[in-house]
Amino acid sequence: EARLWNDVFVSAQRYLGVPEGTIRATVLLETITAAFEMEEILYELRHHSLGLNCGRWDYLFSYIKKFKSHPAKIAPDRSHLTMKIPMMRAYVQRLVRICHKRGTFAMGGMSASIPVKGDPERNMKSMAAVEADKLREVKAGHDGTWVAHPALVKVARGVFDAHMSGPNQIESHPGTAGASVTEEDLLCLPQIPRGEAITSRHLRTGVGIVLAYTEAWLRGVGCIPLNGAMEDAATAEISRAQ
Repeated sequence: EARLWNDVFVSAQRYLGVPEGTIRATVLLETITAAFEMEEILYELRHHSLGLNCGRWDYLFSYIKKFKSHPAKIAPDRSHLTMKIPMMRAYVQRLVRICHKRGTFAMGGMSASIPVKGDPERNMKSMAAVEADKLREVKAGHDGTWVAHPALVKVARGVFDAHMSGPNQIESHPGTAGASVTEEDLLCLPQIPRGEAITSRHLRTGVGIVLAYTEAWLRGVGCIPLNGAMEDAATAEISRAQ
């Protein structure tokens, strides 16, 4: 797929009469299989790559879908699938390591938390969650990030400006931790007690998310605020798959 897009870029540049490399693209690492081919993807797009992005929600859905028939690899409730679990830490470490080794950017993903109108206390908690997530990203070595709402740009920029000494971290943060990440690490689920891994409460929450998103999707709306979080096709698919 990366090779196909490289061919598209080359053809477009020739057609427009612009130099090769004018078009630049960031690849969203949104599937579990792509995590095993990061270097190959960057190589195929080497003249047009701007880096890799941690597409965390689609990535989690991809894992759930891929291993749904493997009892030992069944993921716990979505509430347990944070960026701090072993497989997601390995995913980030590997991405940062490979991007910086190849001299390109490692981009952070999108926090689900969004501003909460009419409830200052909940809004403060939501903003704190975004700030903590962006702090985790910049400390992990990311060079930039995504946000789910315009109001979060200031929060994200504040964190990165405070903790990133230059325009990027390619030289200052080589991602050494990613050098030891194994294929097994990319598939390592958190150890959750049996009675807490899958619960009726989280099942009800998941069903509610799927129903609310499906209703919005049928109206032509691709993402909706729900319970203080931004739900889109990726997050809804996680709930549906579980």
